[in-house]
Amino acid sequence: MTEFKNHINTIQKATEAALKATGYDGLWIYSGHPENHFLDDHAPAFQVNPHFNWWVPDTDISHSLLHIVPGQKPTLYLSQPADFWHKILDRSTADWAQSFEVHVIHHQSEMPAVNNQTNHAWIGDRSWQPLAAECTNPDKLLAHLHFSRVRKTPYEIDCIQQANRLALKGHQAAADVFYAGGSEYDINAAYLQACQQSQNQMPYGNIVALNENAAVLHYQYQATNKPAKHRTFLIDAGASYHGYAADITRTYAFDKSGEFNDMITAMDELQVALCDACLVGQDYIELHQQAHLKIATVLSQFKVINGSAESAVESGLSATFFPHGLGHYLGLQVHDVAGHQVDYQGTVKNPPKNHPFLRLTDVLRDNAVITIEPGLYFIPMLLQQQKDNKHINWDKVEQLLPYGGIRIEDNVVVGHKQSRNLTRS
Repeated sequence: MTEFKNHINTIQKATEAALKATGYDGLWIYSGHPENHFLDDHAPAFQVNPHFNWWVPDTDISHSLLHIVPGQKPTLYLSQPADFWHKILDRSTADWAQSFEVHVIHHQSEMPAVNNQTNHAWIGDRSWQPLAAECTNPDKLLAHLHFSRVRKTPYEIDCIQQANRLALKGHQAAADVFYAGGSEYDINAAYLQACQQSQNQMPYGNIVALNENAAVLHYQYQATNKPAKHRTFLIDAGASYHGYAADITRTYAFDKSGEFNDMITAMDELQVALCDACLVGQDYIELHQQAHLKIATVLSQFKVINGSAESAVESGLSATFFPHGLGHYLGLQVHDVAGHQVDYQGTVKNPPKNHPFLRLTDVLRDNAVITIEPGLYFIPMLLQQQKDNKHINWDKVEQLLPYGGIRIEDNVVVGHKQSRNLTRS
C-alpha cells in the first residue's frame, strides 16, 4: 500500500494547491448514487464520481462523502446502510481506509451538516446539491484539479498497467474465438469470461466488429448470427482496475496470407513508431498530423490512392480514411479530463479546423497516460462524399469495402527520453 499512500499524499498537495489558488477553505466530494430509469424502480449500473475515485479506490461506494481540509487527514463519511435487500460490504476495514478518518454512516440522517462549513466547494452530482450554486462544481477549481490529473502517480500508472493485463487476456480469448468462426456475441462472451469482469465493469461498451462492421467507428451491437464468411475482426475493448481503465484495440484478418493482413501489419508498424514518439514536449496535434502522413503512405503503398502521401494529407483526402483523432488522455475516465486544457487556469486550446475531432491538443507532459490509435477505414458515407475524386483507386476500394477497416490502439506513458507502452510491455 506504499504506492497508494504516496498517491494520497500527492493528490492531497495538489488539492490543497487548487483550493488555495481558487480561494476555498475546504472541499466536499460526493461519490454519487444510482438514479432510477424514468418511471421505473430500477437503475442503470452505478458509476462513481471520478473525483471521488481519485481518492477512494473502490468503484461501488455510493451515497458517501469525502471532506478535504488543508493540513488535515481526509475524512470519509462511508455509507454502509442497514439493508437486507442487498449485500453490504464492510469497506471501513480495507487497507486503503487507513489513509482516511473514516466515519461509517448507517443512515443518511447521520451525514454531516455540509451547509455549516463556510467557504467550501462541492464536487459531485447536482441532484444532491446542499451548497450554493456558485460553490457547486466551480469551473476554476475543476480546471485546476483536472490539470493535476493529467500527470499520473506511480500508483495510477500501475492501476492502468493492471487493467491492461486483464484486458489482454480478453483480447487473446476474443481472437481465438474469431479464428474458430464465432459470432460477435460469442467473441464478446469469451472476452468477458477471460477478463473475469462483467459488462457493467467494463470501462466502456466493447466494440466487437466483424467484416464491414469494422468500418463503424463506435459499432454498438454484438450480432448473434455468424457471417457467411469471416474476413476481418476489429475489437476495441478494455478492462478496469480500481476504476482505472485500459483502452485497447486490435484488428485481425481471417486470411493471414492475404493483402489485408499485410495492410494490418503496415498499420501496426506505424502505430509502434507513433507510440515511441510520445515524449515530453511533443505537440500532440503535430503527432496527429504525422499519423495522417504515415497512413496516407500506407494508402499509397497498397494502391488505394493515386498520387503522393503528402498531397493526400494537404488535400484532406487522408481524413476520408482516418476521420478521428489519434488518441486521448486515459485514467479514471476513458476519455480522461483536460484534453484541450493547457494550464491550471483552464486555458483551452481548441482542435484545428481540419482536425475537429481531436480529443487532445496540448503538448505531452511527463507521466501522462495517452492512447495512440491510428485507423484506416472504408466508410461508405465518407467515400460517397469523394465519389468524383480521381485520386482514389475505386476498384481497390471496392475490393476492400467488405473488410471494414483497421484500428490499433495501445496505452502509453509519456517519458522524457523514452515512452513506456503499457499494452505491449
